[in-house]
Amino acid sequence: MSDTLQKVLIVDDSPTNLALLEHMLRDIGCEVVKAESGMEAVSLVKSYDFALILLDIQMPEMNGYEAAARIKDYERGRHVPIIFITAIFQDEENVRQGYETGAVDYLFRPVDVQILTSKVQAFLKMHEQKVLLENTVELQRKTEVALRQAEEKYRLIFERVVEGIFQCTPEGDYLEVNPAMVRILGYENADELIGKSGLHADMMADSSEREAYEATLKGDGTVSGFEYQVHRKDGKIIWCSESSRIVSSDDWDDFVEGVLEDITDKKAAELELKHLATVDSLTGIANRHKFFDRLEHALAIAKRYGQLAAVLFIDLNEFKKVNDTFGHQMGDDLLRMVAQRLSLRIRESDTLARLGGDEFGVLLAGLVDEEGAIVMTRSLLEEMNKSFFLSGQEVTVGATIGISFYPNDGKDSVSLISRADAAMYGAKKKGKEEFGTFAESTKLK
Repeated sequence: MSDTLQKVLIVDDSPTNLALLEHMLRDIGCEVVKAESGMEAVSLVKSYDFALILLDIQMPEMNGYEAAARIKDYERGRHVPIIFITAIFQDEENVRQGYETGAVDYLFRPVDVQILTSKVQAFLKMHEQKVLLENTVELQRKTEVALRQAEEKYRLIFERVVEGIFQCTPEGDYLEVNPAMVRILGYENADELIGKSGLHADMMADSSEREAYEATLKGDGTVSGFEYQVHRKDGKIIWCSESSRIVSSDDWDDFVEGVLEDITDKKAAELELKHLATVDSLTGIANRHKFFDRLEHALAIAKRYGQLAAVLFIDLNEFKKVNDTFGHQMGDDLLRMVAQRLSLRIRESDTLARLGGDEFGVLLAGLVDEEGAIVMTRSLLEEMNKSFFLSGQEVTVGATIGISFYPNDGKDSVSLISRADAAMYGAKKKGKEEFGTFAESTKLK
């Protein structure tokens, strides 16, 4: 083995996985050492100095957690950062177990080449700085205590390198930050951050997120992948993910060390997907999935507090004629106009949704009596009986509404919606009625 290049140990019982990892690291400028088992990895660590270990979790005879624990028993392995590689989802207990055995990060298969190489390069750079520091300390003949403190301080920094790195007091005063941390928060240099009272806590935009963060850190001594909104220096709010822990020692005051990652783009994509999953793409109001979700929530509250709730099922009377006369594009325009008009009539606490085609639903929660739903129904019908203008032509569509009540007509969402639908058809059978309740529709049979 070479004594000049920094060594990276990769451990996996699969020769194919070892070959893939070695190929990914071919241009990093390090010496890759391979081990096909946990026992072989422990033996290599006893004999050689490694800058980083990439360790598979699922291996026969000795798994990754056991191998990591054995490695930490030896002087040469005690401070070597370990990145676990796994193909399965790790729950909080397994993640905690991994960190307790010396892990600094997790990578999931299939491994992203760019993420892997950037992490390895960061750890190699920090290991190089650590070695230089140790040599400097030795040359200056500092005391054994000073050497131990310096080693521990820089070990704690490089062990968690991913994005922004920081150390701060328990009160949130920054003690040390790296350039990436400065850049994420929108500052010019580290001096603008270091020493400012409570800055780490104050940068959290949402007070409830700050309280949850502080409670978790204080209670567990660590947070992992905690997502929260951050105020940058320029006032812009971004999303960040933080993993940090409280470091305690008899030789210095407690402090917090952590890693901060800007996840604004990822969060925006998640929120957009969530929005699209609950909004009707044509009208912009809630879709049937969101309607069911809101209805389930409203029924739980109604049951708890003994309240009434109502479901209104709205069917447009002349929609097919509009589609046949003006075409589907005009039909879509009409549906958008209907949604807009109905939205202006309902209360902020109510929910309007397009259930499909030309059918709409309204959830009325927290009713005092059934008459409140009747009043709202008449208001919606008054709006629907007004003319619409399509291609310059005046069109009257009209609507029929069926009403079901919780708890008299049903105690679950499916029953209430189907019975509101039945009430609507009951009203249509009467001929001139514009609305009807489920109780009234049962009298027609």
